[in-house]
Amino acid sequence: MSTIVPLELPFLVRGYDCGYGGPLRPLALANMLQEAAGEHAFQLGVGADAMAARGLTWMLSRLDIRVDREPRESERLVVRTWPAGFEKLFAVRDFEVVGEGSDKPIIRASYAYLVVDVEARRPLRPQNAVDPDLASPRPRAMPDAIFTVPRSEAPFVEAYREIAGERHIDHNGHVNNAHLIAWICDASPASERANGHLAALRMEFSQEALLGDELCTVWAPLPASETGTRQACELRRGTDACARAEVTWS
Repeated sequence: MSTIVPLELPFLVRGYDCGYGGPLRPLALANMLQEAAGEHAFQLGVGADAMAARGLTWMLSRLDIRVDREPRESERLVVRTWPAGFEKLFAVRDFEVVGEGSDKPIIRASYAYLVVDVEARRPLRPQNAVDPDLASPRPRAMPDAIFTVPRSEAPFVEAYREIAGERHIDHNGHVNNAHLIAWICDASPASERANGHLAALRMEFSQEALLGDELCTVWAPLPASETGTRQACELRRGTDACARAEVTWS
């Protein structure tokens, strides 16, 4: 039986993480989560360098993030993360973000990663590429995590265009997921975001965005939920969607 314990990594919310006074921005949240994931993977012997030495890499394919409360400037957080097992081609990692004064998570997330053969640029079954016991016995952060994104029946509206620059590219040679998350969350106008608080984000990464690519960000309304106002958002390169998301605002 696996004895892997979660990693707990402290973070301080800086002014530049939240626009100097506002809540934590999606880019900062995404960077916190991937920083914790990368550190834990390193400690478990499956970090970026160890995987690269075998001609492999991790690529984020799906995510489900739920936000009960957005952290504020100067708040001290703990990001708790652990490998949560395998689902088909995915290696799943869970997260909890704990704020000050309570051990109750204010943010929960599940990420679904692919193990990719770098040269062939194709995914492998993760159970065959890493230790099949690479999973913590800790209960799931979200037993009902969903890794699919609904489609909108309404027409999409173009929001803006972004050109992938050097600052957006990570060690895999494509735009890092944190930037894609930030661009998706900027798709809908402020008037369509309820009170402007990110409540949930589900996202699928379907194609790599590369240096110099021009990405068109589009959005369309979805029926409101109990959680808040929802939109379907996409990042498109030409007619191809590089990423799709369901964004919920409260």
